Amino acid sequence: MNRLAFRTRAPIESSASSPSTVGFTIDPIPGKTNCYTLVVKGFLSPGWTGRLTAALAQHRISIERGEAAKVSQSAWYSSFELKASPFASDPLTLDYAALASRELPSDRAVASISLLKFSSYRDEDSLFMEIKGVDRLGFLGDLLDYFSMRCLFPVKMTIETVGNTAVDRFWLRGVGGSRPSDAIADAIRENLEKLLVATA
Repeated sequence: MNRLAFRTRAPIESSASSPSTVGFTIDPIPGKTNCYTLVVKGFLSPGWTGRLTAALAQHRISIERGEAAKVSQSAWYSSFELKASPFASDPLTLDYAALASRELPSDRAVASISLLKFSSYRDEDSLFMEIKGVDRLGFLGDLLDYFSMRCLFPVKMTIETVGNTAVDRFWLRGVGGSRPSDAIADAIRENLEKLLVATA
């Protein structure tokens, strides 16, 4: 099986618990053409999910489903199912740790976000949001960028694609892991309402 070894941005002698360690594995999914399982884990800075998903879209690779969760103060574990579009970069040759750490151009083009439905509530630590939207290449990255511009970052998320609909769930916190205030929660709901599209 064609497989990249677990890779780290830190020197090879760094321990797995080092704050500089980030690694990934990428494997083809047997029986599913152009589909791959990507696991990224380690110490990742805030906003890495948006950087990674936006970079994947630039390479014409979508995230079909998966999940990511913060397992300690800065360490994450994530597993995603990727699908390469026609003329996509070879998913087996990309450095996903680098993509997750590289800042995106401030002037990059962002397509409009079309939502079908959303719901939200605040728990003791986070603002939970379930969002259903019109799926397209780059939808998730643009949505995460939309949150980050409002200083909201996921500490956990689950991603699923059902037909042409993206069904994504996020547990969001503010800068420094702070719990979003009522005012921020109300503001983001008002903003998302403007992205709703009429359905037949």
